[in-house]
Amino acid sequence: MPAAGQYFGDVIEGAREAAGARGAHLVLGISSYEASADRDQVEQLLRSGVDGLLLAPNWTPADRPDTHTWAGELDLPTVLVERRPALDSPAAELDSVSSDHRHGVLTALRHLSSLERRRVALVARGDTWTAHQVRGGYLDGCELLGLTAEPVIDSVGPRADPEAVADRILRAREGGVDAVLIHNDQDALQLLPILRSRGLRVPEDLSVISYDDVFAALGAPPLTAVAPPKKGVGAEAVDLLLRRMAGRVSAPPVRHVQLLPTLTVRASCGGTAG
Repeated sequence: MPAAGQYFGDVIEGAREAAGARGAHLVLGISSYEASADRDQVEQLLRSGVDGLLLAPNWTPADRPDTHTWAGELDLPTVLVERRPALDSPAAELDSVSSDHRHGVLTALRHLSSLERRRVALVARGDTWTAHQVRGGYLDGCELLGLTAEPVIDSVGPRADPEAVADRILRAREGGVDAVLIHNDQDALQLLPILRSRGLRVPEDLSVISYDDVFAALGAPPLTAVAPPKKGVGAEAVDLLLRRMAGRVSAPPVRHVQLLPTLTVRASCGGTAG
């Protein structure tokens, strides 16, 4: 996994509970969000004698297909977790379990639309697999719901200045934007007090939905949030892996499983959804 905290902490917990219930022993390797670290961690796990691998490498849809080749050449049962490789990559033949983040974004946009918010901006990172899925889902969702896609505001990530991000949100509000979807919770919580200090009220002036629902309930006000089924992803990945390990002689069909996020409605949107 790329990190043991925040989002992937729940994925790991779901996998740990599922493995324990099946009598399997889970070993955790943390590789950080550096692509070069993925293979090093995998090689260390292989040397330790693991029988199967749950793999969440630092891939993005912008990668070249050959970037994923090594994962498809691993000589043991492997399940990709919250990742989908390029269709023409050998890794596309691996089992995978992921959240349908495009559906999650559509759920958020549909809720805002039901509150008659017609100008929804997206604040998002651009350096992770999930961020790319959220960005793509925003464009798809706006088209499906007849909303105008606003220019994406790059989020607070490691190379962004939260004050500058807040300035862009304020300018968007002045231009008619009446709601914003922020990926992820941490960035949303960092931005809220800055916006408040500049006189922008949530939800009176701007409806806000965050993405991930890890810390969203701790916002002021508590944030409505898209909640990917993080524990469910971990549990389903273990189930797929154990099934693959048990079927080495008569292998089951490869499965690409997507689980649907839900929307947890709190105070940051205001109004009553239709």
